[in-house]
Formats: sequence, C-alpha cells, structure tokens
Amino acid sequence: MQTELNRKPSVVFFSDIVGYTRLMGQDENAAFELMKLNLKIHQEVLANYRGTIIKELGDGILAVFETVPEALSASLEIQKICLAESKYKLRVGLQSGEIIFDHGDVFGDAVNVASRIQSVGVPSSIVFSDRVCKEIVHDEFFQTVKIGSFNLKNVSHTLELYSLTNPPLEVPKRAEILNNIKYQESNPWKSWVTIGGVFILVAMLIYSVFWNGAVWEKEKSVAVLPFVNLNGGSELDYFTDGLTENLIGQISKINSIKTISYSTMADYKNHNLPLDSIAEALQVTTILKGTVEQLNPGYRFKLQLIDAKENKNIWTDEYTREGTDLTQLQNDIAREIAKILDVNLTAEESIQIGKGETSSAEAYDLLFRAKSLYNEGFGDPQLFFDAAELLKKAIALDPNYALAYTLLAKTYFQIAYDEPNGNWYDMSLEMSSKALELEPKLAEGYSARGIVYYDLGQYSKAKNTLETALSFYPNLSDAIGNLATIDFVQGNLFEALQLQTKSSNLGPNSHLPYQNIGWIFKILGKQNEANQWFDKSLEISKNPVTYELKANSLIEQGKKSEALKLLGNISLQDSAEYNLRVAGSILFYSGDYDSAFKVWDISIRRNIKVGFDKYYSTPINYAYLLKKKGDSLRADSLLNAAVQVKIEAMSLGSEDYYLPLDIATAYAVKGQPFESMKYLQIAYDRGWRDYFFTEFNPAFEKLRSDNRYIKILKKIRTDIDSVNQKLTSTSLQRDK
Repeated sequence: MQTELNRKPSVVFFSDIVGYTRLMGQDENAAFELMKLNLKIHQEVLANYRGTIIKELGDGILAVFETVPEALSASLEIQKICLAESKYKLRVGLQSGEIIFDHGDVFGDAVNVASRIQSVGVPSSIVFSDRVCKEIVHDEFFQTVKIGSFNLKNVSHTLELYSLTNPPLEVPKRAEILNNIKYQESNPWKSWVTIGGVFILVAMLIYSVFWNGAVWEKEKSVAVLPFVNLNGGSELDYFTDGLTENLIGQISKINSIKTISYSTMADYKNHNLPLDSIAEALQVTTILKGTVEQLNPGYRFKLQLIDAKENKNIWTDEYTREGTDLTQLQNDIAREIAKILDVNLTAEESIQIGKGETSSAEAYDLLFRAKSLYNEGFGDPQLFFDAAELLKKAIALDPNYALAYTLLAKTYFQIAYDEPNGNWYDMSLEMSSKALELEPKLAEGYSARGIVYYDLGQYSKAKNTLETALSFYPNLSDAIGNLATIDFVQGNLFEALQLQTKSSNLGPNSHLPYQNIGWIFKILGKQNEANQWFDKSLEISKNPVTYELKANSLIEQGKKSEALKLLGNISLQDSAEYNLRVAGSILFYSGDYDSAFKVWDISIRRNIKVGFDKYYSTPINYAYLLKKKGDSLRADSLLNAAVQVKIEAMSLGSEDYYLPLDIATAYAVKGQPFESMKYLQIAYDRGWRDYFFTEFNPAFEKLRSDNRYIKILKKIRTDIDSVNQKLTSTSLQRDK
C-alpha cells in the first residue's frame, strides 16, 4: 500500500553566493572556507526563526520556514551579516506554498519557483513572489516594492516579483531581472570566455536597442489616461475615475517623473486622439492606458505603458484585486512605473506613496464616490454636501483614514464659497488637523490646510503650510499653484514665475498658470510675452479675468481701441456679476467713463442690498465717476462703506496687498493724500508691484507728482529691474 505523502504549507528559501564559481577557479581553499562561513551564518540565524536547512547546494542553501515574517526576518539578518563581513554577497529568493517532505528532502512547485526567483536576483537582494508579499501587506516593518511580472525558465505561469527594500538591501531593477532571465535562456557555448563575450555583445545590443535610443529612458514623464470601464454603462465610472486620480497622485509623488495632473487628464476621457498627439500636447514621453473590469468578486485591471514617440509597448501587466488588496493597487502600480522608468525612489518618496490610505475596501469605495461628487460640485454646489456625507461614512468605517479627512477638509472649503456665513473654514481646518494627527507627514493634509489660510488672506501661514506640503510631495500641483499665487501677491515675482511654469507643465490644460505667467510678464514690462501667455490661457478658457489683464496690457501700450474690442468677448446679457466688474474696469481704464458708469451701476445697485465683500473694488472707482458727475455725497458714502469693510478685514489678519491698495485708491478719490500714501506704502510692503492700477487710474492724477508716490514707484521699478536681471542671468546660464 502506498504511503501518504507528507504535505505542508511552508516558505521555501534559496540563497546563493554571488561569483562563487569564479572564486573557486581562482582559489579553491578560500572558496571552501567561504562556503563553511556561509553555512555557519545560515545555521545560527535560521535557528532563531524556526528555519530548517534542507541541504547545501555547493554555494547555496535550501531551507524552509513555517511563516513568511520569519523567513523574511531571517533573510534580512543574513544579508546584514554578509554585508558587514564584506567577504561575499548573497542572492535570496522566497516562495510560499504547499510542499512535500520526503526522506529529508522537499519537493513541489514552490521549491522550483523559489530557486528560479533567487537565480534572477541581484547581489544583496531579497526577492519573492506576490504570494509571499500578500502575507505581509499589513506588517509595517517590511518595506517592499513591486519589480514587475516575469516569465521565468521552467515556471509555467507568470510571476509578480517583489523585493524587500529595508536597508541595507539592494533592490533589483526590472531591466536587471530581464537581463538575468535572458542570460539563463541563452544556449551555453563551449567555453566561459565565449559566454562572457556573447553576454557582453548581447548586453550591448539590448542596451542600444531598448535603452540607449529610448527618449522615455532619458526624459522620464508619463500621462495617465482615464481608465476605461469594460463593463459598459456609467455605474462604474466613479470607480475608474477615482482610481485614475489616485494613481496619478501616487506617481506624481516621485519627483523625478513628470506626471500630468488629473485635472488635465480628465479632459481626455473618451478621447479619440492619437497617442502621439496627446504626448506632444502634454510634453510627455510615455502614456499609461488602463482598463477596469468588475468581476464577482473584485476587479480585473489591465495596464499598458507606451513609448509615445515610437508607439511601442514598454510594459504590460494584469492585476486581479479584491478587498484589502484593492486599496494598495495604485501604490503597487506607482512603484512599478518607477522601476520601469529606472527611477530609484528616495526614502521620503517611498514613505509618501500610499500614505494616509485605508485598508477598508468599503471606505475606499466611498471615497471614490465622494471624489466623483466633489469634482462635479463646481457645476452644482449641492454635490459638495453630498460628498461630505459619503466621506463621513468612510471615516465611520475607518476612523484612521487620513485621506478621507483631507478630502472632507477640501469639501468644507468649497462649501464656504456658497455658505460664507457658516463656520466651514473652521470645520475644514479641523478635518485637516485630524488628518495630520494621523499622518504627520501627509502632504495632502498640509495642502488642504494651506488653501484655507490662503483664502483667509493669512499668507504667512499659508506659505509655511504649502511649503511643508511640497517638502514631502514636490509635484503636488494644487500646492504649487497656490504657493505661486502667494509668492506673486507678496511681490516675489521671480519665484512666482518659476512655480507657475512648473504648474503649467504639470497641468497644461489649466488656464490659470498661463494667465498668471502673463500677468507677471506684464508687470515686468514684457508686453509681447505677456500677450502670448494671455492668448494661450484664453485658448483653454475664455475667462473674463484674462481678458481684463490683456486689456490692461494693451492700455499700457497705448492701444485703447484694441483693449475695447476685447469687450466683445465678455457677455453682459445675463448681467453676470464678475462680467460686469471686468467690463466696467476695461471701459474705465480705457477712458470711456460714461459706459463704465452704466455697467458698474448695475453691479452697485445689486451688491448694496447685500453688503460689500472685502474684495469688491468696484465702488471705489465708481465713486470717482460719481464725483465727476457732482454727486459727492453718494460717492463718499460708498467710499466710507468700502474702506470700513477693507480695514476690518485687515484687522482680522488678512495680509494681501489688494486691501490697502483699494483703501489707498479710495483716499485718493476722497482727496486725502496723506492717508492714500500711507496705505499705498502698506500695499507695496505687502507685495504690490503692478503699478498699472495707480499710473493709469485718474484718481491718482494729482498724486503722481507727490514725492512719497514717486519714491514708492521708484522702489517698484527697482524691484522689477532686479527680476528682469535674474531672468536674463537664468536664460544665459541655460544657454551655456
């Protein structure tokens, strides 16, 4: 009768001394002593982790463990000892599965797979399969990175390989694994010299074909197209969009990879454009495409990274995920992209990828649903309230879900726009505080906090907070744009220009960076460049502010008739509030006071019923026109109301220059030069540099000969000259 085989789930361990064969040929005695030392180290370490040595394989060791954590801990300790000894290096490979124990030996697929995994590693590495990785997904001690999917010799199925990244281990690059596989599959020649020569030639050929000429290897950049829902219908769109946004967020945490922001990539949903056209428009070298198919249970994801210039596949992979594994998918893909593009993650980047995420699949799904509503909320503010309710449910499921708190903070911030009398700002700050309590280095939490400070005019706090966010996450596009704006209003034009340029590179479909770059060039007196940027901004969005800035530039050049023509692009039929303000401003600075008065009169009568907000400047120049008409009583009433609101805002901590500039203009209209110059100096000290608003405002006509005014304008022009010199110097250095 046949005896039943002894089967047992185990973790198979293979190690191998790197370069042992070469050492044996050079000094057999030294090689033998090295083998004895290696065995001794393995015996001592494995004894502490319930590991069993099955047999010695010349320069290698085959062992088994009962659990994955014990196997990895032993492997890590062995590698540390070897590196400290500095006498030799090891490759270690692991696989888990059911194996057969028979007469002191072990058999089974896991044994074969572990051997193959070890053989394709690099010196001082610990490589293992996804089966091993799944058993430590919640163990924070073990730091891992996915290397990719591979077909190993004599292994019937594709393997997803991972590497332990705990110091001082080496982490194999995908290219190194592929080269090792190719080397193993090649037919051996009759001599090692010939093998070495062939290997060098093959390596050179591979390098020249796949790496040396590949633009994507040199210019590391990626645009992630919105994932395609293979199930049809729109029920799954919230999930595919959320996954796309999250994945872009994780990849963009890798500073050396230019990653286009989700706000731009969302415009390419359901596109029919050629990939090379998209890549050219976005100035990237690779495109990542993906599909999502809902299974029962779980999801299937198929990914494809494409060399946009050559229209060739760089990498393809397929994942099936459900439950806890699903929430980590975006992080695995981000690390995989880094490997493919041959990018070594910094310690901080490794920490930031996946930071603040949840292990709850249900909470993860709720956040995706909330993101969908949040993104649609800019067209329907009620959806922000709906998003907030979903986020509260996600937090109830996982009270440690830091990213849910962060999105809730951003949602409350958006609600504040439509509910200015509520305590939404305080609630937003409370939610970002909770996120940062859970994850003190969560960049998204600092960014959410920074935009509240920014909107409150507390620029010092906002700048510190946003700079902290970018110290952890240098490509966080929202934080970059907001920090650029703060630098601008504080008068740091050179720094603002650098940040706005970076923002435009990460989000080339957003009109705001181009608008702000144009504004900076206008201030610097570079009107041709300014108008080019304004036109680029207007190609994306017919924003009335951009038309106003372009009109101001034309007025500075003495082209008032051309400035007035721009009014044809600003609709006044529906009496949209901001359009009234902008149209009136263009008319006013062009000298068409009667038309400006008529347009602004509609705005004034509407706003006087609800009260003026702190940034409402229209009453001040409107009051100037009232005085010209002889209605000084009404003019002074409007001016006093506007000044009171703005002084109160300054007393509450608002630091921007707009408020004192408006107050200075109001006192100029009132004919109080001392007060006007007092607040104009404050405006300059806070960062005001666009002298258009005084030099071309008739309210300052009598003050332009005032020595105090002349002194302030001289400082501004000195500052502008300094920025232009920096720009010239930077350009010269770049051209060398």
